Amino acid sequence: MVQAGQRVGRRIGSRVRRPAPVSTEPVTVAFQLAGGAVRQGPVEGGRTLLEAARELGVDLSHYCGGRCSCGTCRVEIVEGAEGLTAMVGNEAMVLGASRADAGQRLACQARLVGPVVVRVPEWF
Repeated sequence: MVQAGQRVGRRIGSRVRRPAPVSTEPVTVAFQLAGGAVRQGPVEGGRTLLEAARELGVDLSHYCGGRCSCGTCRVEIVEGAEGLTAMVGNEAMVLGASRADAGQRLACQARLVGPVVVRVPEWF
């Protein structure tokens, strides 16, 4: 016999939009840092911007450990927004409408599917 909570869980789970699988082919990521420095290099496709930052030696805060709950890994997309997966889950809620509309993303949620240029805001 199915419990009431299980029915609700199945109903909600069936509406959750899951991200489509992405290619693991390398893509180029460039991080624009404060003071004009740029760190760039190839990163495996499907990685998050946060993972790419770590691989390229970019210090990017992420107080919640990359769980989409604090917003401290917020970055600005300068070029190549189409090189990132679409926003899913709580990312838009954590960012807020004005920041999302301004081209900001959470580095822990945005996955690489193509080349992208990212500005790391000076609050880091």
